[in-house]
Amino acid sequence: MPGSPRILHAPLNIAGGPEALSAGLNAIGCESRLMVFTKQPFRDGSDINLHLRQGGGPVNLALNLPKQAWAFGRSIPDYDIFQFHFGVTIVPKRVNLPVLGRLGKGRVFHFWGSDLRDAPVSKWDYALRHADAAIVGSYAILPRAPRAAGWPEYDVVPPGINLETWQPAVPTPDKTIRIVHAPSRRRSKGTDAVLEAIETLKAEGAPIELDLVENTPNDQARLRYAAADLVIDQLNVGWYGLFSIESMALGKPCIVRLDAEAAAATEDAFGTKIPLINADRDTLTETIRGLVREPERLTEIGRASRTYVEQVHGHVAVAERMLDVYRRRGLA
Repeated sequence: MPGSPRILHAPLNIAGGPEALSAGLNAIGCESRLMVFTKQPFRDGSDINLHLRQGGGPVNLALNLPKQAWAFGRSIPDYDIFQFHFGVTIVPKRVNLPVLGRLGKGRVFHFWGSDLRDAPVSKWDYALRHADAAIVGSYAILPRAPRAAGWPEYDVVPPGINLETWQPAVPTPDKTIRIVHAPSRRRSKGTDAVLEAIETLKAEGAPIELDLVENTPNDQARLRYAAADLVIDQLNVGWYGLFSIESMALGKPCIVRLDAEAAAATEDAFGTKIPLINADRDTLTETIRGLVREPERLTEIGRASRTYVEQVHGHVAVAERMLDVYRRRGLA
């Protein structure tokens, strides 16, 4: 198999992560394509779109299956590695896995969090017994990932972002510090605690304003993120996701609750300090209060945030780590 493999990513573009990874692999000399079942709202960075019908009824399944079977058969001679995202394969019931194995094709399962976290072994046993590699996006998920004999060990490859489309706008705070919070789901992000902290600080006379971004198209939301001096992501989960990564790519200091053990493992693995500001529901008010007193720290943390993303989450850096996994697993 050639040193620069041909990779097909399929069939979901989870938050643009597979798209960024594929672009990074192409940038370092691989041949990589992204196939999707259908267009994702606000995003279509795929190379191949099967335009499948949505919904699981028998009519849709019957109409979709010929397209899926054709796409699978057509792809076999063109690719060395098939990388399946979010645990979904090109055809139903993962019946393509033994076929790919017999043909000597690499089979990679790339997990994105909720698909794997705390899942029973039975959910993934068939898939991972037929896998050559299994990818997770952070050290935070490793303790909560199922394991069984005959499965590959998990490799950690952080989610990527194409930095060519994210120009930094490091904050230089004026008299009023503009804080952005953009909850996809208020309960999981701890929005009630964010609102309470802002009201408490305003009552004290703190020079802050909150921009609460909800139900906003991505291009408009991005402009509001770029105008922020400080971003608050989430206070509950214990790790950071795409919103924190995008905020750091913009050079923004970002508050998020971080699991201490996962943070230490990440810093050790990648040789750099995580610049995210660690806070939870109980410490958020005091954390913001301290930043308001020393606004110059926002600029300093913002610069460090962009540097961190370039080193850990830039699409080329992520692709190089992925290529290393292919090689260590004997796929390239």
